[in-house]
Amino acid sequence: MTDAEDVEASREEQEVTIVLAAVDISTLTTRIVDLAARIARRTWSNAQLHLVHVFRAGPFDRPARVGLRSEDLRAEARSHLDFHVRMARRQFPGSVTSHFAEGDPAEQVLRCARAINADLVLVGTLDRMGLERLLLGSVAAKVAKSAPCPVLIVRQKQRPYVKAT
Repeated sequence: MTDAEDVEASREEQEVTIVLAAVDISTLTTRIVDLAARIARRTWSNAQLHLVHVFRAGPFDRPARVGLRSEDLRAEARSHLDFHVRMARRQFPGSVTSHFAEGDPAEQVLRCARAINADLVLVGTLDRMGLERLLLGSVAAKVAKSAPCPVLIVRQKQRPYVKAT
């Protein structure tokens, strides 16, 4: 090996690759965290895994729960994030960091990706249709369009179509 190759190999070993997984309260979150941990673990030796949860208390954002205050919902959201961080730490041997933000999910995921200089962002989509998509938009589409790095959009696993006989 030449000195130039040694320097390049040393630089690659020291570089940290940052994987950001956007989590929410959907059932898809476990799949996102599993995939993010697996990609980070298998692809880069010096990876860091970051999980971001964006709390948004708008009327369409969470199921209505009578009698719960905004503080209670916020605490529940933080608890949800903490659970997924613990789950990620069991699957990924490197550094796992959590980020909690409030506001528009797409904007906050993008802000976090820029702040930590993410190399890859994973975000889920529930494939909403019609009026629901028109009113809420697609966080995944907004993130993919404006992210400073590659974005992996994670979907629910599709069940095979079985023709009725």
